[in-house]
Amino acid sequence: MMLTRCAVFAALILVTAPPLAAADDDPRGNVVTLGYIENIAVGKLGLEMKGKLDTGADTSSVHAHNVKVYQRGEKDNWVRFRLIGKNGRSIRYDQNVIRFAQIKTKTGGAIRRPVIHLPLCVGGKWGLAELNLADRGDFEYDILVGREFLANRVLIDSGKTFIAEDECEPVDDD
Repeated sequence: MMLTRCAVFAALILVTAPPLAAADDDPRGNVVTLGYIENIAVGKLGLEMKGKLDTGADTSSVHAHNVKVYQRGEKDNWVRFRLIGKNGRSIRYDQNVIRFAQIKTKTGGAIRRPVIHLPLCVGGKWGLAELNLADRGDFEYDILVGREFLANRVLIDSGKTFIAEDECEPVDDD
């Protein structure tokens, strides 16, 4: 009986959701179903990372190396960092910091992390994501993709992994 109620509730959510084309970068408004673990293309060059699609997280987080925050001008914060893909490919970035996030730790403290914008793609779905730059060295996945990116793009089948059928081609700079 509980499964039936959940299925009815899920159907109501999908039926009452706002039109996808209005809220998504994809003008066709197509939503793709993916597993909870998928390959994620990060940045315009499409650096491939193994990531977790996490509906419990508001925003996305990526494992960044050598993070250095600095200022350009009087008030403009920038961050220099390196991302390393699952095949060992490394890309260095210089990005404008859009804000700083206070992240609660398991021990009760807080960590201040820079947040940037970078394009992401999963299952052929590209979009601009807010990413906080983290030390995810103790985690299994280098990137965690949150609801802010997933909404109106991706449905998650939590019992499956690596089911994406569409590839993520690097973005052209035209």
